[in-house]
Amino acid sequence: MPDTIDLDRDHGRAPQQSRSRESLTRIVEAAETLFAARGYDGTTVNDIVSRARCSVGSFYARFKDKESLFLHIHDQQCALLIQRIDFLGDLARAEKASLETVVRQSVRALFLFAGQRRELTRVFIQRSGVDADFHARYARVWGEVRDRLRPVMLARKREINSPTDPGRAIDFALQLMHSLWANDVLHHRMKDITGQETGEALIEDLTESCLAWLGLQAVPVKTRRT
Repeated sequence: MPDTIDLDRDHGRAPQQSRSRESLTRIVEAAETLFAARGYDGTTVNDIVSRARCSVGSFYARFKDKESLFLHIHDQQCALLIQRIDFLGDLARAEKASLETVVRQSVRALFLFAGQRRELTRVFIQRSGVDADFHARYARVWGEVRDRLRPVMLARKREINSPTDPGRAIDFALQLMHSLWANDVLHHRMKDITGQETGEALIEDLTESCLAWLGLQAVPVKTRRT
């Protein structure tokens, strides 16, 4: 995924003037709010332009349709997530962090990122369940997250104390992270459905589960350094 979105190439035509860029920002921000509140199917182009205080023509000067705007927003959000994961990897390498620290910070990064945009992320996950093309796009992003975290963890394979091949053990831990992260996004604050606590409790439980699978013993919360 590119670090920046080229609207000419991907989904629309990039405006040049400052006023046009401001209109684009209003359109994107309005769409993010509406998609998060109403979902993809519950949002129309007219809803978006009304909230953005712009014309329908202004919308279509930038985006082919609602779907192209939705993809643009998805790609922007995913680029931010990839940047955070890259920063985490760079920091782990620079500080020669332990595998436990890498696992712990990876889980926290995923959950905090989703927590800042939970409703919008939920719409992305829901859309991936009904649209095959979007599902492939969504899966590619998680593939990029996995491909960035895996070598950072694999470089610390000597710390793994598991009968499973280190690479397989790491792959399963990463899949566990994604599964429970997605479940929390979909069912946040719905313990009667999932049986799981959310927030810090879930982050800690998931971290300990991943560490246990890798054969690592987590430092107890009360004694862990901050």
